[in-house]
Amino acid sequence: MSFLAELDQCGIDYGFLGRECRKNPFKGCLGLIRFCRRFRPDVIHSHLYYGALFSLPQLGVPHVYTHHNIKLKASAWLYRLLDVNTKAYVGICEACETLLSHVTRRQVVRIDNGVALTRIIPKREYRTSSRIKLVCVGTLGEQKNHSLLLNALSRLADLDYSLTVAGEGSKKTELQDLASSLGIEGNVNFIGNCNNVKQLLHDSDVFVMSSAWEGLPIAQIEATLTGLPVLVTDVGGCAEIVDRVGNGLVAKAELDDYTKKLKRIIVDDSLRLSFHKNALENSGHYTVDNAVERHLGLYDRLTHQLVSHA
Repeated sequence: MSFLAELDQCGIDYGFLGRECRKNPFKGCLGLIRFCRRFRPDVIHSHLYYGALFSLPQLGVPHVYTHHNIKLKASAWLYRLLDVNTKAYVGICEACETLLSHVTRRQVVRIDNGVALTRIIPKREYRTSSRIKLVCVGTLGEQKNHSLLLNALSRLADLDYSLTVAGEGSKKTELQDLASSLGIEGNVNFIGNCNNVKQLLHDSDVFVMSSAWEGLPIAQIEATLTGLPVLVTDVGGCAEIVDRVGNGLVAKAELDDYTKKLKRIIVDDSLRLSFHKNALENSGHYTVDNAVERHLGLYDRLTHQLVSHA
């Protein structure tokens, strides 16, 4: 509701098609037709494939579709259908850009995700105690693969650490039981949904993520802009952030390598400090202002192309 209030304050028009449209594309198309008649958009930008389907009847308006994950979640033939009206596809990382280029004949543009600086508190000083505070932020579901992280920690019983897990999801009880069965429940705190993630990140020492698949995770970007060292799995665009910024380690999504990298980032104080400095110095690419500028440039090119062909 706070987001809608902010839209109202900025004079931004919005509407809702309703969840039932996911099961009834015809209803979604009709709803978008009615909205577009009132709003008369210059560009239609969809961030879900069924939203792109709803926009197909809107002829004469440039369509843009952003894909946010390394998984398609729809058959490849669907993207051939979307090609009818979609003028450009946006991949939020190199991995997503490559994926899209294999299923569409249209232009694919890479625009990396960005985060508003109001969502982070920069960690200007990096001082750790003997107990290293690990933090993990994300939905407790299959994608985030928290069991890999918990099993890796169970192999590091001789190290002094705490892990805070922020998020809710279908696997929460299962993961709590796993932590208990591994004998690490005293080191792991499942805090559920957190309404002050930026403070949580600021107060932590290392951001950890063990995902099985990703796009370009907002949580990792927030941690990077905060100034945290990170440990992530080599999926989606996670390694792209680390390679550009130089603020962490990338592990395979398997137990031996992940445990090895996790131990290294916990025990090596000088390594974490260098990662922290790199994060603060090199993370500017991932601000929302940069992403907005790239999007506006894309919209401008598409609308000018439409005029020139009219």
